[in-house]
Amino acid sequence: MRGTLTFAGQRWPMQPDSLESMRSAVQAPWQGAIVDFLERWWGEEVTIAVHTSGSTGEPRPLSHAKSDMVESARRTIAHFGLTPGTQAGLAMPVQFIGGMMMVVRADVGGWNLTAVQPQATPQLGADLDFAALTPAQAQAWQQAYPDEWASCKQLLVGGGQAPVAWLNGAQGGPVVHEGFGMTETISHFAVRQLHPNHEDTFQCLPGFTVSTADRNALRLEGPDGRTLQTNDAAEVQNAQSFRWLGRLDDVINSGGIKIHPAAVERELASTIDGPFKCYGEPHPQWGQALVLRIHAAGEPADAERERERITEWARTNLPPHHAPKRIEWMPIETTASGKWKRPRT
Repeated sequence: MRGTLTFAGQRWPMQPDSLESMRSAVQAPWQGAIVDFLERWWGEEVTIAVHTSGSTGEPRPLSHAKSDMVESARRTIAHFGLTPGTQAGLAMPVQFIGGMMMVVRADVGGWNLTAVQPQATPQLGADLDFAALTPAQAQAWQQAYPDEWASCKQLLVGGGQAPVAWLNGAQGGPVVHEGFGMTETISHFAVRQLHPNHEDTFQCLPGFTVSTADRNALRLEGPDGRTLQTNDAAEVQNAQSFRWLGRLDDVINSGGIKIHPAAVERELASTIDGPFKCYGEPHPQWGQALVLRIHAAGEPADAERERERITEWARTNLPPHHAPKRIEWMPIETTASGKWKRPRT
């Protein structure tokens, strides 16, 4: 069954014969990028070039076999029980793997895919069976368009750590899943549910197994037998499940205490509204000190009171020596794909 693609108020069958008509309807660069990708996807080349997002370093080019991307799409389709005719929403840029794979899944699965402008607060429309967003987009969508959120059946978030505190009080709405993966693995290879049930561990999709190496570094073996040594720290429960701790290159050594800033962020999300990141800065006594940066143009009027409140909460609720030693309000940069970047000293 052929799916369809909708943008700019028009719908086309998902097939190469539609490219010329799609191209004539393009009104914005993001729409042109979708048509460009489909032209490459349906072209004669057996690989697709893709760039990493830049969340852990400078963006770099990779190349994936189209056949591997098809298999990745089939695994996702099977895992979420999605059938031909699935109503899906695309609000991620197709220049990166997350957006690319939504288009590929729609093509492989015979979905009806509606594409909207990739932006911080997307407007996807109502009655979707499936959508994929970054965590920041998902939270903004829920808050700005609660009726759309309520009518969505399944939502996949990925492309960055998901601060789940905003889901704690959520009533109804989609089943929210978090995907774990990277450009090298062609989108996610493991998934956990965040809402309505919260799962602490990621479960690998069929064909993938995990183990750990030195410093609890996560190692992945794929369906093709190839292994990938990641720079992620994890607690592996068994060959198919693991708990993510954070990036090894982000670890802060403060007076001999190893602190994973991502783990601290997961806890702080319940007491801080809006984007924030933790990072380490040099300290003459401890070697490094944990710093909390809250995204803002400048300090709020109640900065001192907020510092006291957050610090007290952290001392009470976090492990010993994991409270931020300094709290600042400054802008946080984002990558080209919309992920918040951890500050570097």
